Amino acid sequence: MKKVYVAIVSFLASLVLGYYYFIIGTENKYKEMLFAVFWIFFSGSITAFFTYLSDNYKAVLLAIRCLFYPNQRIYVSLSYLFQIKLKGKNVYLMVKGNRIDWQYQPVGGVYKIYPSIGDKWIKWGAEAYKNKPEDSDDLRFTAKRSAIPEIRKWFFEGKNREIDIWREFSEELFSTEILDKDQFGYIKAEYSCHYEEHLIKRIGIDERQFLIYNVYGLNLTDNQEVILSDLYNTKKLSYKYAFVDEKFLDKELFKADGIEYKIGGHAKYLMQN
Repeated sequence: MKKVYVAIVSFLASLVLGYYYFIIGTENKYKEMLFAVFWIFFSGSITAFFTYLSDNYKAVLLAIRCLFYPNQRIYVSLSYLFQIKLKGKNVYLMVKGNRIDWQYQPVGGVYKIYPSIGDKWIKWGAEAYKNKPEDSDDLRFTAKRSAIPEIRKWFFEGKNREIDIWREFSEELFSTEILDKDQFGYIKAEYSCHYEEHLIKRIGIDERQFLIYNVYGLNLTDNQEVILSDLYNTKKLSYKYAFVDEKFLDKELFKADGIEYKIGGHAKYLMQN
C-alpha cells in the first residue's frame, strides 16, 4: 500500500515540476536542476506504480478497491475443500455443517495460523471472528480493508500457517465415523485449483467478505472407491452426511425424498475443476 502512496505523491510532484519546466519555461540558472528533480520524481512514480502492479498482478482490481475505505472491517476466510466424487456418478460426498442447521457442505475447513505470524496480525488489525477460544487460531477473522492485498499475498506464500490438509479430513470424516480411519488413514490428495471471492456482500451479513478456497481432489484406491460406493448404496442421506448430485451444487440447495436441504455456497467450486 505504501508503494501506491509513494507513486501518487511522486507523480503529483512531477506534475508541478513539469509545469514549471515545460509550460512556464523558466530560463534561470536552476533550469537543469529543475529538470533533474522532475525526472527523479516522474521516474520514481512510474517505478513505484509498476512495482505495485507487479506485486499484485493477480489481484490488481482488488488492490485498487482496497485503496477506498481503508479502515473498513472485512471478514476473511482462508480455507480448503475436498472434492470427493463417487466414481462413475456425478455425486459428491458432503458433511453436515455445524454452523447452520441442516446445511451440508464440502469436507474441509479453514487453515490455522502459527505463533510465528508475529506482528503481522497486529499490523492487519486482525481480530478473531466470533470464535470459540479453541478456534482463536483459525484463519477466519476480520481485518482492515487496506490489509487485504497483503493478506492475500501472505496466504499464497504459505508462511506462518498450516499447510497440511489432514486435520479437517480426520475431524469431519473419522471423528464422525462416516469413514473408517483404518481404510482411509492414508489418502493421496492432489491440489487442483483455488477460487477467490473479493469484497462480496451476502444477505444477512454486515461485513464485506474476502474468501479463498483451495480445492483438492482425492486419488482413491480401488478399495476406498468400493467403500465409498457401498456407503452411497446403503444410505445416500443421513444426519451426518449426504451424497449430492452435481446438478444441485450451484443452487445452494438439494432435494431428497421431497425435502429441501441447504448446501454451502462454496460447494459450486467442486465441479469447476
